[in-house]
Amino acid sequence: MATIVFMPFHWASDLNPTFALARKLRNRGHRVLYLCIPDTEPRIRSQGFDFTSIFSRAFPEGTMAKQSESEAQGKRYGLAEFRDRFQATCELLREGELDRATRHLQPDLLLTSSGTPWIGIAACQTGIPVIAFSSTLISVEDSAVPPFKTDLIPEHTFLSRLRTWFEWRKMFLYRRIYSRDWDISADLKKLARHFSYPVSKIDFRVETWPRLLLPELVFFPEQLDFPRPRKPEGAFFIEASVDIERRDGDFPWDRVNEDKSLVYCTLGSLLPFKFPARASWFFQMFIDAMAQRPALQGVVTIGNYLKPEEFNCPDNVFIASVAPQVEVLKRASLMISHAGVTGVKESAFMGVPMLLMPVYYDEFGNAARVVYHGLGARLRLKEASALELGRLIDRVLGDSSYSARAKIMSEKLSNLEQQSPGVAIIEDMLRDKDAQKDKN
Repeated sequence: MATIVFMPFHWASDLNPTFALARKLRNRGHRVLYLCIPDTEPRIRSQGFDFTSIFSRAFPEGTMAKQSESEAQGKRYGLAEFRDRFQATCELLREGELDRATRHLQPDLLLTSSGTPWIGIAACQTGIPVIAFSSTLISVEDSAVPPFKTDLIPEHTFLSRLRTWFEWRKMFLYRRIYSRDWDISADLKKLARHFSYPVSKIDFRVETWPRLLLPELVFFPEQLDFPRPRKPEGAFFIEASVDIERRDGDFPWDRVNEDKSLVYCTLGSLLPFKFPARASWFFQMFIDAMAQRPALQGVVTIGNYLKPEEFNCPDNVFIASVAPQVEVLKRASLMISHAGVTGVKESAFMGVPMLLMPVYYDEFGNAARVVYHGLGARLRLKEASALELGRLIDRVLGDSSYSARAKIMSEKLSNLEQQSPGVAIIEDMLRDKDAQKDKN
């Protein structure tokens, strides 16, 4: 059996989907390890996986906690901080950090996050086979699929294609005018030349970081996406990789009335400390809407930087810092969120209808896909109020077609999870590697 090393980005949304795939690989006899920054060690080890630290000079232990605390106090993580860490990481890669970290592990395969293409470039130089993975949708220029920062739902018409084309032009123009300082294209080209990675194998016509044209596992099933006339080069849309064995800690279920329909509200792990004022307003709006619906039970997770006593809370709403999301969704009748990719996938997997209010990044595209598939409704920020939110809660809970479609989607995603196309792709690549070795 093979030794397989995952190298995720340090955000929970990038870590979580790897755990389900990693468990499947381990159950098939493979040795699975993680290589990541020091602050991810407790989370990874709590899931039962071995861990090796990397990039500790650029990300000393405690870095992410300090950043979260600083952002919660209004000191935003900006361009200067990003550039410092990015350049420090690239310098460590040039100094052979990846070779040193993997030497004693002797991996047969590296899986690197598409969120860190600089690591993927260096990984390809090691001689070890590399597969990229994406925890979000791939947003590659496509005349039929709009950028995921828009809320546009495409149709099979010329006008829809024209609107999609315009959204891509607008997005690229905005980047060129307003986001030039965040553009790492020149840095990646320089790094690629250093590691003899073909610049032609980097796709720069994408919405986020440039994308390496490697085999790429996309943890966002086609069943949840818009129809695509063509797949992005190298992309394999696999299972959602929802980890129902994930260990997220205990939860005081005795505080929740299980005789009432449960409505779960969350803004994920990032928004509550990145935008605390907006998050606080969102949570109070939800709480106020639930106060008018005593027949329902609300559970809201506010993160570690907002305090329960800051909210005016009725008896039928339980406030928690964090909650075991999959376990909560097993009991939920509705999820209300910002349309983060993890919450959307896990709700769909558990057959829970959604009410979404996107805030930034890919959330607009995620919400548009939920509406397209009839799995829920969306509410725009400028329209939001406790009254309007309550009206939509009543609408989604009162219309059985939402739960019916959510159940059908759940069955599709569950079947796909059991088929495990991600495992098959990885094992095919390992067999190809062995066959090539025997040939040589």
